[in-house]
Amino acid sequence: MIKLLFLLLSFCCLSLSAVPAVSGGRPDSAAIREIQNSFPGWKLNSSARCAVSRDNGLWAWKIVLERQIDANIKSSSARDGKGYIIIVMVPDVGIDPGRNFISLFDWNIPGNDLKQFTVFLGRGRGYYWYMKSDIARLNFFREKMRLSGGEDMDRLMADALNVTDFDLFTSRAAVEYFRNKGPQPVPLIMKSMREWQKEEKNPPVQHMIALKLTGSSAGAEELMKLSSSPDHAVAHQALKLLVEEPYLGSDSFYRRALAVPEYTGKIIRIFRERKKTDLILPRLRKLVKAPRTLQQYTEVLAALRELEKPGKADIPEYAACNDIMFLMMRMGETSDTIKYVPIEAEGAGSPSKLAEEERKRIEPHLEILRKSKDTEAVFAAAVALAAYSPDSKVIAKEYSSRVRRIGVEILRMLPADFVFAHFDMLGKSLVLPREQSLLRMIRYEYGGR
Repeated sequence: MIKLLFLLLSFCCLSLSAVPAVSGGRPDSAAIREIQNSFPGWKLNSSARCAVSRDNGLWAWKIVLERQIDANIKSSSARDGKGYIIIVMVPDVGIDPGRNFISLFDWNIPGNDLKQFTVFLGRGRGYYWYMKSDIARLNFFREKMRLSGGEDMDRLMADALNVTDFDLFTSRAAVEYFRNKGPQPVPLIMKSMREWQKEEKNPPVQHMIALKLTGSSAGAEELMKLSSSPDHAVAHQALKLLVEEPYLGSDSFYRRALAVPEYTGKIIRIFRERKKTDLILPRLRKLVKAPRTLQQYTEVLAALRELEKPGKADIPEYAACNDIMFLMMRMGETSDTIKYVPIEAEGAGSPSKLAEEERKRIEPHLEILRKSKDTEAVFAAAVALAAYSPDSKVIAKEYSSRVRRIGVEILRMLPADFVFAHFDMLGKSLVLPREQSLLRMIRYEYGGR
């Protein structure tokens, strides 16, 4: 068979004048025009027969498209500043050449920033199609022309996940290919991931995103397994994907993951959307007594207040503290306010005058907290303010400092025994050094025993 194929295409990439005239030995103009229209921004470099059989008139037609590459793209690739697409068409006359023809054609082009693939695309529209291009345009053209057979694109794309070229173009295109592809490619993605992990130190983020995009229970199952990986970076990325829409994990998985501080709030929302919050109430009641971070403590307490009192729109104590934070903002202290410049020491724009006006604005909200009967909600909201430590490049230190001071002031409204008991509870449960440091800071500012 290979010998027959070789005889059929006995010499390759000949110029048009080098082959004898063959009746109908070219694709119709509409087919060539459709190829050109498929790639806007590319222009025709050449279009000619590149092989012919003297015996039966079978021929192959080669089309080369080109376009200029952005001169701002820096690359060490040896190229002429252009990108190329090569397409070869062989008439479908009952002989299936398959991928064996690939080696018979000249695919040489200058170097490129993007990984180039040379594949048998498949059969359709009266031709067998071969193409050399980057992975995204290969798949686009195959789907546009509705070709069948050809290269196993699932396998090709799974392998492409491991390619690192300019701006990770190939792996990004491969990731997107797997969107809504279902369970079939999952084993191929996992095989590709294992190969990546043998060679690379970076976590296989692209493979995990591909698993997620398949939208399948098989992909979700692999992500749930990866979320228990001893490699913290892998586990973190898998869990991060599972708490983003669409939520593919099982109820039991999310219930177990509820204790992971970074994702507690998101997982509570998942159960709320699934209308299954009763499944996590017992877990939340335990977590509020042994939170791992201050944020987890405030999120869990808020969820309990909401779930234990159905129909409650919000938590007044949390709302009051949020309003206080907003009302304490001054010009120039956040990225969305104008830079404040004092006019005069005792004038309307002086710091002392601003502080006076600020106090008047927040006083009604402080009164809400003083009158509250939910002592723990006041405590949790006040701790959140007292621990406020945003990036000083975005939020002014002066603003952060005032917020922390008002948080401590609110804590001093509460019974001291209650405050110290909860400080002790948090001190035993907080696991991260940064969290322990924040708690020590709050205790120091609060004073007392």
